[in-house]
Amino acid sequence: MIRPLVFLAWVPLWAQSEMPRTFEVASIKPAVVTPGRRPAPLDGGPGTKSPTRLAGTATMKELLMRAYGVKSYQISGPAWMDTETYEIAANVPAEASKEQAAEMLRNLLAERFHLAAHRETKEVGMYALLVGKNGPKLQETDAAAEEDDKARTAGGFVRPKVTMGPDGFPQIPPDARIPGSFTLTLSSGEFLRTKVFARHQNMDQLAGTIATFLKRPVVNQTGLAGRYDFTLAFESDPLEPAGEMRPRAAPENPGPTIFAAVQEQLGLKLEQRKGPLDMVMVDRVERVPTEN
Repeated sequence: MIRPLVFLAWVPLWAQSEMPRTFEVASIKPAVVTPGRRPAPLDGGPGTKSPTRLAGTATMKELLMRAYGVKSYQISGPAWMDTETYEIAANVPAEASKEQAAEMLRNLLAERFHLAAHRETKEVGMYALLVGKNGPKLQETDAAAEEDDKARTAGGFVRPKVTMGPDGFPQIPPDARIPGSFTLTLSSGEFLRTKVFARHQNMDQLAGTIATFLKRPVVNQTGLAGRYDFTLAFESDPLEPAGEMRPRAAPENPGPTIFAAVQEQLGLKLEQRKGPLDMVMVDRVERVPTEN
C-alpha cells in the first residue's frame, strides 16, 4: 500500500494567533498644566525610535488624528477636543504595525472616553495650489546637496541656532542642515509669525504644509514634478476662524498673509474650491476618562 505524502508547513508563532487589539499596559489621564512649562508632545510607536512605547501629552483631536490616520480638518466633533489635553503612556507589542497600534488607540479611547465615531465623505471647502501668472520662484534641489544633507542628519536632527531677522521673522544660519522641512513660529503680540525652511521638498509636501496652517485640504495642481529648496514667511492671527488667515488690525510692521506669501515668495497661488473629503464624525466622546 502506498501512503500519500503529507507536507507540514512551518508557521511562525506570531502568525498562529491574531495580534491583541489592546496595548499591553496603558494609562491616560487629564494633563496637569504647569505655567511656563511645555509638556512633551505625544511620540513613539511603530516606525519611530521608540516602537514599543507611546507616550506624551496631546489634545483629544491629536489623539484622534493618530488613531484614525487623518488630519485635524478631517475630524468633526465638540470644540473642546482642540483644547483639553491628556497624558498618555502605553506599551505597544513589539510585533505591532502602525495600523495595529492605531486600532489599539481607538479601542483605548472607546474604553476610557466611550468614544463612538464613524467615517463619512462630505463636500467641503478646500484650496488648489497652482502656478502663479508669472511662473514659479523656486530653486530646484541639487542632488549632491540632498545626499549630503541626508548623510549629515542621519544620526538625528540637531536644532540650528535661531535668531530674529531684520524683517521680524525667525531665521537660521544659511548652512544649517535640516531634515526636509523645519518650521518656526514666534508670537508678535496677538499675531503669529511663521517661517518654513524647506529643502528637497516636492509640491505635494508643500501643499500638506500649507494645509496644516489653513486647517483645510490643499490639493497640489501645480504640475511641478521636481524637488525644491525654499523659505515661506507669513503672519496670521490665531484668533480668526480656520482658513481665514487675516489679521483683525494692522500691526506696526505687518507681514504677508499666507496667501500673499505663497504668491510673492514662491510664485504660486491658492484658489478656493469644493471637493469630497473623508471625514471622521465624532458621535460621542466623554471629556473626562474613566479611571486607569
